Amino acid sequence: MSHQLIDLLDDLNGRMARLTSMVCKLVENAVDSVFRIDPDMAQQAVEMDSKIDEEEVNVEKACINLLALHQPAATDLRTVITIIKVNADFERIADCAVNIAQRVHPLAQVPEYCPPTDMRLMANRVVSTLRDTIRAFNMRDDDLARQVIRSDDVIDALYHQIVQDNLALMVGDGQKVNVDLSNIMIAKNLERMADHCSNIAEDVIYIHTGRIIRHLHAT
Repeated sequence: MSHQLIDLLDDLNGRMARLTSMVCKLVENAVDSVFRIDPDMAQQAVEMDSKIDEEEVNVEKACINLLALHQPAATDLRTVITIIKVNADFERIADCAVNIAQRVHPLAQVPEYCPPTDMRLMANRVVSTLRDTIRAFNMRDDDLARQVIRSDDVIDALYHQIVQDNLALMVGDGQKVNVDLSNIMIAKNLERMADHCSNIAEDVIYIHTGRIIRHLHAT
């Protein structure tokens, strides 16, 4: 491997470390803004997204240039291909966080709004899973990646419970349909974040083992 390729791969990994840090911060701010009912914090989260979008494009361009000019092989090729994929997943996680943050201002207008208890449990689990996903990716830790994949079942169960509870509330009290719908949409975006984390975790395993485990259980 040439010194130039090593430097370019190091630069890519550094870019991804910065991108993942920004995504994690955006998600944390968006989630906190819901439970604090803080429209200003929510708006700050929304405004962070443009920088993430810009960095996502820059990472993709850097990957394409590296593939075209240096033709990496074996593990290095798997690494670059995986960076292209997870780069998109992290950007979509940020988009989900923006969707959540955009629900805060309307909810702040609802007297005595209180997020469901299961939503707090779900949000905490998703943020923890995202942090584990970032560590697994940055450290190429396939054991931690498998843990991320397994955690998705708990998040799915919490999501389905929130949906059932809020659909029941819609039937029982039509005056709060918008609130119940917002709760469902917040939970849906949290669930999507967890799905993207699972995708990233599968790609971490691919870097480490060369195995594509998509659609399979990570054992």
